[in-house]
Amino acid sequence: MSKYVLCLPNLVNGVGIVKVYHGTLLRHAVDICNNGIDLNKSKKYLDFGRGFYVTPDIEMAKNMARRALEFEKRAKRGNDAFPAVMTFEYKECQELNYKKFEFEDINWAKFIMANRLTLDVVQKLGLIDSNADLKYDIIIGGTADGSVANIASNLRFGTLKPEEFELNLSDFLKKDGSSFGIQIVFCTERALSCIEYIKCDII
Repeated sequence: MSKYVLCLPNLVNGVGIVKVYHGTLLRHAVDICNNGIDLNKSKKYLDFGRGFYVTPDIEMAKNMARRALEFEKRAKRGNDAFPAVMTFEYKECQELNYKKFEFEDINWAKFIMANRLTLDVVQKLGLIDSNADLKYDIIIGGTADGSVANIASNLRFGTLKPEEFELNLSDFLKKDGSSFGIQIVFCTERALSCIEYIKCDII
């Protein structure tokens, strides 16, 4: 299990300002600059639920932007798309409700799976904690392996029955046992007050 607290001392202790990055397509970045962050545009069934996802790792953000471009091209919509990384400054707001995973452990995996499933499947699996009710304003933790999305999709659509599913931590991690990087998710409108836009770069 990897521990990331030492990578984020300012966030954990609530001291100072940390730069964070959002990898996306240029047109989405322009929309955010012009109209602000719209949480209703967040996709469903993400690791930590609905929200605006950033990372303190600029290389991870660049990879996310490139993945978004690859998706556009596969969907034959990428002719006028450009990958971009937005830079923000983030300062922890102590009065908000935080969920922080210091380790990529089984509780982290259960939380991710619960956020990626419909309520009926969550109940059948006996998963307790998720952010479907937006009780957490900001969530910080590791990013799961992309294969988890496929497992969750199979559970949602019934290809995989809940009684056939067994949660294995290894399915969420890379072969070396680490996650795919740190993600910070702003889940509520008041959480967005903790970040300030700085710039956007095409990569």
